[in-house]
Amino acid sequence: MDTKLKKWLRWLEVIKDEVQDLVMAKRTFHEVQQLIRDNPALHQPNSFYDYLSRTYVSHVVIGLRRQIKCGNQSISMARMFEELIESPQVLTRSYYVGLYKGSVVENFADKDFNKFAAPEAPHIDPTLVAADLTRLRNATKRCEDFADKRVAHRDKKEPKELPTFNEVDACINLLDELYVRYFMLFRASNMGSLLPTRQYDWKAIFRVPWISQDEK
Repeated sequence: MDTKLKKWLRWLEVIKDEVQDLVMAKRTFHEVQQLIRDNPALHQPNSFYDYLSRTYVSHVVIGLRRQIKCGNQSISMARMFEELIESPQVLTRSYYVGLYKGSVVENFADKDFNKFAAPEAPHIDPTLVAADLTRLRNATKRCEDFADKRVAHRDKKEPKELPTFNEVDACINLLDELYVRYFMLFRASNMGSLLPTRQYDWKAIFRVPWISQDEK
């Protein structure tokens, strides 16, 4: 196997953990917000709500920032896309078709690879990867600017525009979508999302008092 391909496969696992963390953080944050909305007794000003929101935003915009930075020491989705664009010949049709060998969907291999390349092309089309990279950079522009100027450090300049919660969510959704797409390319395995199914009732902690009646 080509050394670059081996490296990208390793990167894919690192990126998976990073993006899955963001996907789970988004789901948890919004589920907690729903708990608060559903309970009128909680509808009063509280500094904890501000803390929760600020912590969530700081966490996810830094996570988004990590996926779009392309330094020499970075492992990120954007950097992987840049390398795919520079070396498309590494991801070949023969490699991809080989992943289907012996499976019940073996006959679909070439058709599925055509989602990443022109029919009968020997390797992926770098212009398709470039389009995905452009989508990612355009979507995360305000989040990156905010993370650079207010979260990673305090810049003298103000961020041009503050990202909204909806915009942050959309960026996380896009990372999830792109990961699923490229996981299919590298592993010939399909998934709907990186959001896992929790194997326990994580909301159980909210059904018990956090402060004992004896505590003042």
